[in-house]
Amino acid sequence: MAKRTEIENYAISRKIVRLMREGFPQDQATAIAFRMFKDGELPIPRQPKQKRQTRRQRMDAYMKRTKRKNLRRRR
Repeated sequence: MAKRTEIENYAISRKIVRLMREGFPQDQATAIAFRMFKDGELPIPRQPKQKRQTRRQRMDAYMKRTKRKNLRRRR
């Protein structure tokens, strides 16, 4: 059997948490989530959520944008 991808594992674990919040015991929530995955009922996101940029990356992007704006104004 093929291994699950990281995003599939993430979707299964999120479903388990959701089901437990709805009141199912952990064992039952796990069984439901895996059955939904096996039957193709569990929606799998196409791409994992992007991690937030670091402060340095945000600052670099800001400086790059402002530099372009200033260059356009001088022309």
